[in-house]
Amino acid sequence: MRYIEHGPQRDPVAPDVLLLHGLGSNARFWDRVARHLNTRRLVALNLTPADPDTAAMDEVMDRIASAIRDLTMDRPVVSGHSWGASLALEFAVRHAELLSGLVFVDGAILGVARIFSREESEAVMQPPLPRYATLAAAIAHTRADLKDAWGEDLEPFVEAGLMRDGDELVPRLTAAVRLRILRDLYASDPAALWPRVRVPAAALIARKSDPRIARATEEGILQLPQIAPSVRIVRFQTPHDIPLYDPEGVAREIEQVAAQAETVKAQ
Repeated sequence: MRYIEHGPQRDPVAPDVLLLHGLGSNARFWDRVARHLNTRRLVALNLTPADPDTAAMDEVMDRIASAIRDLTMDRPVVSGHSWGASLALEFAVRHAELLSGLVFVDGAILGVARIFSREESEAVMQPPLPRYATLAAAIAHTRADLKDAWGEDLEPFVEAGLMRDGDELVPRLTAAVRLRILRDLYASDPAALWPRVRVPAAALIARKSDPRIARATEEGILQLPQIAPSVRIVRFQTPHDIPLYDPEGVAREIEQVAAQAETVKAQ
């Protein structure tokens, strides 16, 4: 398990924060948020499995639990983005004893199955994976995708997501591993998980451009207060990658959940 650790040299404010990235992303995704949470110990995991056999939900849950124990994190707040949000929610139910708070950053609130059929989800979320002749080409592609959110500070994030395949650079997340993860995502039922969350929690939700995803998101925002009334919903007027567009706002919400978690632990 590879990870990046951020935090002060002196004793940090408790609790720690564990950061889970999205599908096709990596631990460097959280670098901007980390700059705004410099009083806490933060650990960002690299979760991309090497092969489909290690990509199953049970395997990933075990790796997250092992990381918390091996890194001596005392019931951290777990914050995840996109696929990482789904993992964080699943983890909060399966391993409630190992965390003290949950920050769900723009995952599918009620699950992928509420938006697409299995075949559609695999087609939409399994696009042809890019190949780049140079790192500069990969950086240019990401710059064009992120537009105003781009900055040179993201170059290590782009590089960390690639590996060499002959004379080209390709994503570390292979098509076979992505497909295995997508099938577990489709089978997951967040609507059944939310009522079982027993720690302070917030759901950070971005604006949507795809009409079907937007409808499912609005449905989720309406249902979540009914099935999990203690979960705080925060809307962001950014695209999906909220931590890149508004890292200060995401850090603020993580800090609020962490402060709540510390109060609960002290009782």
